[in-house]
Amino acid sequence: MSLSIIFTLATGCKKSDQTESPAVAQPKQAPQNSQAAAFHWIGMKRVAADPNAASFLKIWQLPESEKLKVQTLDKLALAPWRLSGTNTSANSTNSTNYAALLHENPSAQLLRPLLDDIVQEEWYAAIKDQTDKQPQLALAIHLDPARASLWETNLASIIESVTGSRKAPLQSAGADAGWELQVTNRASALPPPVRHVQLLRSGEWTFVGFAPGQNSAFDDVLARFRRDNTPLETPATNAWFQTSLDLRRVSNLFAWGWNLPEDWPRFSVSVTGDGKQVVTRGSLNFPKPLPFTIEPWVIPTNMIHEPLHSFTAAQGLGPWLSSWEKWKNLKIGPAPNQLFIWAQGSSPFLDYAAAPLPDAGKAMSAIGPAVMDAFNPLLSNNRMGQWERATNSDGIVLNRVPIIAPYIQSLSIPEGHFIFSALSPLAVSTKGAPVRTINDLLGQPNVVYFERELTGPRVEAWMYISQLGRIILRCEQIPEGNVSSWLKAIGPLLGPSATTITKTAPSTLSLARTSYIGLSGAEIHLLADWLASSEFPLRLHSQVAKLPRFASRHSGTVMAPGQGKQKP
Repeated sequence: MSLSIIFTLATGCKKSDQTESPAVAQPKQAPQNSQAAAFHWIGMKRVAADPNAASFLKIWQLPESEKLKVQTLDKLALAPWRLSGTNTSANSTNSTNYAALLHENPSAQLLRPLLDDIVQEEWYAAIKDQTDKQPQLALAIHLDPARASLWETNLASIIESVTGSRKAPLQSAGADAGWELQVTNRASALPPPVRHVQLLRSGEWTFVGFAPGQNSAFDDVLARFRRDNTPLETPATNAWFQTSLDLRRVSNLFAWGWNLPEDWPRFSVSVTGDGKQVVTRGSLNFPKPLPFTIEPWVIPTNMIHEPLHSFTAAQGLGPWLSSWEKWKNLKIGPAPNQLFIWAQGSSPFLDYAAAPLPDAGKAMSAIGPAVMDAFNPLLSNNRMGQWERATNSDGIVLNRVPIIAPYIQSLSIPEGHFIFSALSPLAVSTKGAPVRTINDLLGQPNVVYFERELTGPRVEAWMYISQLGRIILRCEQIPEGNVSSWLKAIGPLLGPSATTITKTAPSTLSLARTSYIGLSGAEIHLLADWLASSEFPLRLHSQVAKLPRFASRHSGTVMAPGQGKQKP
């Protein structure tokens, strides 16, 4: 979390003004009436001095990583002005020369060095919503006197230049030096969450608050520091980063419009290193017991063989899928409760998925037409891709696309009946099933999610899969530049990763992951898509970089499902 993200998320996602008025300690759960979110980052200065960060630092210190970091911070510094339209020189989404745009924006230049401190220094941030159901934010950051002085002057100058308001001495500062700025101009471009800004220096820490009015989050963090000599709500651990986040509450506070369900969990995560890998531990606490019990795995072992680059198993999906309106409309009974996804190593497009379902053939007779009805109208204007009935099975095939031939069908094998999907025909091999991986899954009790992958090869495979997907969906490719160069550079340094989520209580899931930068191959590509976006940090590249749609292939009409000739 940074000052720029606070400004940008509040500005870009807010509603109209009518709403104004080694071993890793498991992160503790905050009570529901506490913060909506809390974050603690020890800073890259301390991470760089940690022997347990050796493997992570090889990636962080790559020249490509440094270039991407600089570009990302430049974009963040510009984001409040680029995305709100309050500064024309910084609001060009066509330019990728962010350093030049930064040079043209005095306010963004003032914000930029503060973002360097967010990366390098230790900080703690909290979000609350207790008084008026609008976000109250507090940030405590450990700074030397010179950097603290920079924050005091730069932050005031930014807010004053945007609003025309002027700072005044902070009334509650006591013996500490501080200022506050109250935005009284209702026409100000700043949204309610940053109408009241406070800054105070106490000891070696600088405290900053943002709120529509009274800021209890700021008061609480400052009071805790004065009492305990730390801004942290819970005792410090050896974790590099920790967070406790109620995403539903935060989404509602910032008016993101996500409409997350009431039973969405609060999650906590801590991240550290063990010298070779990044170690992630976490938990998801649901407000009521989870609506499923752990059942024996039904693994399609006859279809899975070495060499594997990834294998994923998940269960507990049935209650969620069965409550989904689109599944109910199929009228085919209970949804699959388990899902298996795997990728063979000899090609980037040998990706498969199977879900056990007792009457898979009956289900496929409804799933096929539903997929064609839902997606063919969208694909028609892309002039690429159409779901059609298969000639050699009860399934459907995505024809008229390059390289791949995705399909969905039912399948009966000795292990049972499955709904089966793939990007390419099933690879035939004389090599056996991945016994060690499967035994690892079966040897652990109460597993809900299990993933093993060779992350480096999967990052490379996802380059082909994601870019081909953008072609089919008429979205601009991730361009050559810092993001794509970074993806190519980190691949050889990424080794195996392992993720396991277990049901440890009726309403609790616990996460354990070992990896090389904390993310899986798919998550790394999602991060890259986000960082490449011209509307970062609000939206993904694939959401905003859409190419113009073509007229329909047939005189402006959308082809009916099943029309057209299947490829040989």
